[in-house]
Amino acid sequence: MTNEELLHYCAKLYEKDGISSLSYPKLKTIPTLYYNLYSRGITQKRLVRSIASEKEYSEFKARTWRRRVGNTVQRRWTWKRVVDAVRPVVRKQGFLPPAAWFQINQMGGLIQAVYNLDRNWDDIRQALGLSVGKTFVESRNGMRWRSHPEASLSNFLFARGIKHWYGRKYPKEYAQVSGRAYGYYDLHFPRKVGKVVDVEIWGEKPAGHSEVDYALKRKQKERFNRTNSKFLGIHFADCYDETRLTKILAPLIGVIKPHIFRKRYDSELPTTHWSNADELIDYCRKFSAQMPDGVFPKEDYLRKRGKWKSRKGVTYNTLPIYVRKWIGGFRKLRRILGQEEYSTVTWNKKKALAAYSQWVDSHKLTPAQSWTRYRRGQLAISLRDARKAASIASAVRKYIGNSSEVKSIARRMTSKDVKQSASVSVDH
Repeated sequence: MTNEELLHYCAKLYEKDGISSLSYPKLKTIPTLYYNLYSRGITQKRLVRSIASEKEYSEFKARTWRRRVGNTVQRRWTWKRVVDAVRPVVRKQGFLPPAAWFQINQMGGLIQAVYNLDRNWDDIRQALGLSVGKTFVESRNGMRWRSHPEASLSNFLFARGIKHWYGRKYPKEYAQVSGRAYGYYDLHFPRKVGKVVDVEIWGEKPAGHSEVDYALKRKQKERFNRTNSKFLGIHFADCYDETRLTKILAPLIGVIKPHIFRKRYDSELPTTHWSNADELIDYCRKFSAQMPDGVFPKEDYLRKRGKWKSRKGVTYNTLPIYVRKWIGGFRKLRRILGQEEYSTVTWNKKKALAAYSQWVDSHKLTPAQSWTRYRRGQLAISLRDARKAASIASAVRKYIGNSSEVKSIARRMTSKDVKQSASVSVDH
């Protein structure tokens, strides 16, 4: 068969069974069909474009897409599905609960979907018609913004010493052109040379009744600003990306390294991540406080993998994703939380024994005793030292055993052995 004959055959399938006939699973059910298409360079995506449309196929996938994970089949998360899943929760609770509520109630996949779709809780509030008047995101200079993308852009400019201010009202001519009473820009800042820049941060079309209106509003604003040499439209996702935002703003302000920092960890993070990271760091700090040793746990613990597979409690599959995206990984997070030593220590039997001996010499108590008494309020040591005691006690249990076994080994060792062991231990 020629390429034209193959496409004609598939077009007949489409006429008969609709868009589902062009899906990969359906094409594979017809002997040699997919092989012939693929061998001639006609991919499934190209086939859809030739016969139907990518939009029609995307809508079909959103309705029917499934994937198998273990023994379960999962539906694909779309923005509409997220909103539909939250709606009954809001109806029952009387308000939109925070992300932690969904995690605790086994709806962690929804939180991850919001993140993957580059959305936030304010977007859900807007989609459900909930009040958003009292919600805001604060940037480093104390300004309050309606969304995280606006705060991210504000942080980017602030860190580089660029003055900026809230968006002003559109000129009155906008009302005449658009038929709307008014409109506002999102933000303004001065160019390196020339006039002030008028910024609009474009979102993506919201789900529900406002989708058409949002598309129309954006089109009207773009049309109005066609002759505005000061206008700059930025996609919301670009506001989260330091590299892309630098490239977009370079012609207007030049390339400036961030040099204004307010929080001790600001210099370690991309400026575009500051506001998102603030919320996450605060959550992780509270999470750490709930752990027995006061230390933010490893990824295996959060995801219930390896030795933590059967631990009690909920699974935190989305938390590691947030830690990597907004902070840059677990090691950096622990450094910010003041728990850096727990990322760098690689325990073994010698290190555990040396740390144990050093602790007992200094405190006249075992690490386990120290941690227990600290938690009971019976020992006046710093939280950092208490966490160190808990870490040593955990390492001793893992590599040596109970206290009697540790003492037995210590008695058999010479003072020279202890010193050699101490020399390979890590300073906490």
